[in-house]
Amino acid sequence: MREICEIKTGDAISKINIQNNIGIYPVINSGKEPLGFINRYNVENDPIGVTSRGANVGYITWHEGKYFRGPLNYSVTIKDDGKLTKRFLYFYLLSNQSGIRKLATHHGIPALNASSLSKFKIPIPSMEKQNHIVSILDKFSILTEDISVGLPAEHNARRKQYEHYRGKLLKFKILGGGNSN
Repeated sequence: MREICEIKTGDAISKINIQNNIGIYPVINSGKEPLGFINRYNVENDPIGVTSRGANVGYITWHEGKYFRGPLNYSVTIKDDGKLTKRFLYFYLLSNQSGIRKLATHHGIPALNASSLSKFKIPIPSMEKQNHIVSILDKFSILTEDISVGLPAEHNARRKQYEHYRGKLLKFKILGGGNSN
């Protein structure tokens, strides 16, 4: 990953700071939900995050627009948008979330070091193939995220179908440099 992405840690912020500066920008840190909302942001258009500490270590996040990235959430920023799309990288990391979690140490509080994450291999298929995969997975995402569409059993079936196809579409033979055709 280090050849194609930059991994950075977010900025420190306290709950008191959030309470005293309530605003519209979500604070993305170690949880699956925003920690709160604040009146400033430190990220714009850098949507991919990986939780670095705690019970949700290795959790992959996607958050578009402006927000505040806390210190327990790594940004995974693509160095060259001409080789890899953000959405493809997100789906690939999401499909390998369990493997990313295994990179963490579990002595005391689970922790994922940026150096361990940077060794994770990322395939780089053609841009045409990346866009095709993203198109399919985005359609499945819409169907699985909207629980108001259909019955709960249908929603669960769609989610399983999405996970099945995501796994199939994102299965690559990783070569030495992390590239794949």
